[in-house]
Amino acid sequence: MSTESMGAGAAGPYFFLSYAHTPSDGVDDSDPNLWVRRLYRDLCGHITNMTTVSGDRAGFMDASMRTGQDWPTSLAESLAACRVFVPLYSPRYFISPWCGKEWTVFSRRQASYQGEKRGGMPSGVVPALWSPVRDNQLPQRVRTVQYAHPELGQRYKNFGLYGLIKVRSFRADYERAVFQLAHRIVEVGDNVTVEPGDHRRLQAVDDAFAPEAAVPSPTGRTLRITVAAGALDRLPEGRSSDYYGATPLHWNPFHPESAQPLAAMAASIVEGLNYRVVVREFDDESEAPDCPEVLLLDRWVLSDPKHRARLSELDAGHRPSTGLVVPWNSADPAGQVAQQDLAVDLDTALPRAAERQRRGGRAAALSVPDLRSFRTLLPQVVEAAANSYLHSAGASLSGGSTPRFKLGAAGSSAGGPPTWTRPGH
Repeated sequence: MSTESMGAGAAGPYFFLSYAHTPSDGVDDSDPNLWVRRLYRDLCGHITNMTTVSGDRAGFMDASMRTGQDWPTSLAESLAACRVFVPLYSPRYFISPWCGKEWTVFSRRQASYQGEKRGGMPSGVVPALWSPVRDNQLPQRVRTVQYAHPELGQRYKNFGLYGLIKVRSFRADYERAVFQLAHRIVEVGDNVTVEPGDHRRLQAVDDAFAPEAAVPSPTGRTLRITVAAGALDRLPEGRSSDYYGATPLHWNPFHPESAQPLAAMAASIVEGLNYRVVVREFDDESEAPDCPEVLLLDRWVLSDPKHRARLSELDAGHRPSTGLVVPWNSADPAGQVAQQDLAVDLDTALPRAAERQRRGGRAAALSVPDLRSFRTLLPQVVEAAANSYLHSAGASLSGGSTPRFKLGAAGSSAGGPPTWTRPGH
C-alpha cells in the first residue's frame, strides 16, 4: 500500500477516506484507483464549500508512495486526528487487513454528541458504498452500522458509487449521491466530537475484520443474541420502513428516541455484564448455541406464516436457555392498534418461551414498550438464561444430555450466520 498525504493539515483532516486498493493488472500504466481519487476530490470540493475548513484540510486519502516516507505513521496520525471516518464498502474492502486496521484505530477513539444530548450511540463513522456488498460479506463487527443511506438514491444502492461514476447516463445520480454523502459527513462532523486518538503504528493494531475465532473471550462467558425481525426488503405487512434497515440486525423499534439498532444496543448492555457477545440473525439453520441466548423478537414478523412456523418449531425444541424479549414502541400508532392481536400471535407461536418468562416473573419482557424498560429488563433475562444454561450444563455433566435443536433447511437464508463483537485497511 502506498500513500501520500492529500490534505492532512496540522489540525487533522475533516474526513479520512478508507478504501481497498485495486491491484494493477500489469498490462499498462493506468491507475486502477483513478475513480476513487475522483470521488475523493469531489467530496473535498463539497466539504470545502459546506464548511469553513481550508481545502488542504478537507480530507485525507493515500496516494502515491514517496521514497523514504513512513506511510503507516502518516495514516495513523490522520486517523488519530480526523473528524469523520468514511469507509468505502466493497467486497475487497472487507478482506483487506489494512482496512481492518484503519477501522480499529478510529473505533478506539471515544465519540460524544456536541451540545444537547441525542438518542442512540454517537459515531463518527459514515460508510459509503463503492460497489455492492452482500450481507454475508459484511464482517460481524460492522453489521449493525447503517450504510444504506436511502437519500443517495436507488441506483446508488443497486450499483454503488463505482457504478454511478462509470456509467455516463448515471452522471446525475452520481452527482446527487456525492453531494448527499458530503452533506452527511458534514452533519456528523458538526454534531459528533471524536476525541483524539493515539499515533501507534498500524502494524501494532488488530484487524477488525479478522475471523471471529481470533477474538478471545476476556471472561470465558459468552452469550448469543438472536434477532428475529423484518428488513427493508422484507418489510412486515403494515409496518413503516422507519423502524427497519438493510438486515434484521438494523431493526430499531424505538425510533426516533434511539438512532441505534437494537442489536447493537443490546450487545453493549450485555458486554457491560462481562459477557462476550455474539449477535446473529434468526434463520433456518439456527442451532441451539453452546451458551445462553436471548431472542429479540419483532412481533410483526409473526404475521408471516412461514416465519411464524419457523419460530414455532424453535419453541417446540428443547431450548430452555433461550430468554425471550419482545420490544415494541408505545409511541407507534400501528403498534397500539395491533397490540392485542400481536400478543395473541406471540402466545400461539412461542407458548413455551412465553410461559418460561411468566413463571420466572419476567412477563414484562414479553411486551417492552420503551427504551428505558428495555435497558432495565434485558439484564434480568440475560441472568435467567445464564442460570438456566448452567443448570442444564450441570445436569449434562451428571449423566444427562442436552439435545441440540436444528430447524429444517427449507428457505434458509444465504450465507453464514452473522455475529457481532465490539469493533476495535
